Amino acid sequence: MELDGFKASLKDADICSNCGACMSFCQWDTFERLNPGHRGEPAICRSCMVCFRICPRPQSRYAQNEEAIFGAARSNELLGYYREAVAAKAVQPPAGAQDGGATTALLKFILREGLVEAALLTRRDSVWQPQPFLATTETEVDEAAGSKYTAAPALSILRQALERFSRIAFVGVPCQIAALRNLQQRREAAYPADRVVLAIGLFCAESFTYGRPETHGMAHFVQEELGMPLDRVTRFDIKKNNLMVYEAERVEGRPLSEIKHLAWPICHACPDFTGELADLSIGAVGSAADQSTILVRSALGQEMLERAAAAGFLEIAPVRNLGIVERIAQNKRTRRAELSPDAAQFLTKRSIRGNYKKAAVLD
Repeated sequence: MELDGFKASLKDADICSNCGACMSFCQWDTFERLNPGHRGEPAICRSCMVCFRICPRPQSRYAQNEEAIFGAARSNELLGYYREAVAAKAVQPPAGAQDGGATTALLKFILREGLVEAALLTRRDSVWQPQPFLATTETEVDEAAGSKYTAAPALSILRQALERFSRIAFVGVPCQIAALRNLQQRREAAYPADRVVLAIGLFCAESFTYGRPETHGMAHFVQEELGMPLDRVTRFDIKKNNLMVYEAERVEGRPLSEIKHLAWPICHACPDFTGELADLSIGAVGSAADQSTILVRSALGQEMLERAAAAGFLEIAPVRNLGIVERIAQNKRTRRAELSPDAAQFLTKRSIRGNYKKAAVLD
């Protein structure tokens, strides 16, 4: 994968991670995300450079953030620092939850106990387009249950959350967790990101573009290639390297290798499978079909997990096969290592959108 190709496509292709963090604080990024295909103007830029500084692309910040968050260096090169690995499931799995509903049950517990005031989550509409929102009730938490494999700018409403609440939980994929931690480590009064007191990372090999039913993306793939109307789809899942799509009386599957073209391009440069900077990292692999694997990283994450179990919200058990989690994490790092040196530096050492804007302003 060569640098020239990325440079040539920079103005035409969307190669940011779509974490949404810059949208919360930058008028330029908000304009571009709300007006696809149109570039912002230098006059919009306030020269604050927050977009550049919090972008999750610079992987070099991981070690620094790890030490600051956990007070220790990583204990596992593939999975990052963690205290223990467990399997968990909800005692009463909610409708629509996947893999035992552990994340949903934990969020309900911390809301009920007043440990947080709100949770920044992602739900989906009737045609499976993901939408970030703030949940303040257990019923609203249920709206986020189930896996959505298309990328959503979850942190685009972070500023709104920080303005409304003083104790917030956030659930996101690794790049979103990294962006949040970059912002928290800046410790600036203008960005009181320490109000996010619990960060839950979701295992993520890659995210897919949503697109439109008539154009390139997951929506077109499901409706046109699989022949399944999105408003009838009840569930998405990934099993044994296959994307599975469910209707009430029909299931279709395709190997992930056949839909690589639907993945966000920047995902191929990301080495983080488990959300290494989260308080708790949760995913479907490594445990039984009705359980989630949880990597317990921070003291706060451990406390909340244990309290949820003691209160009867979660059942905790040993992990069945942590080796498979490590294997997938290794595969993701291998994919990153296969980039050419120039492309790797371009994609992982710099903020693409920040550099684009900086160059435009300097011009």
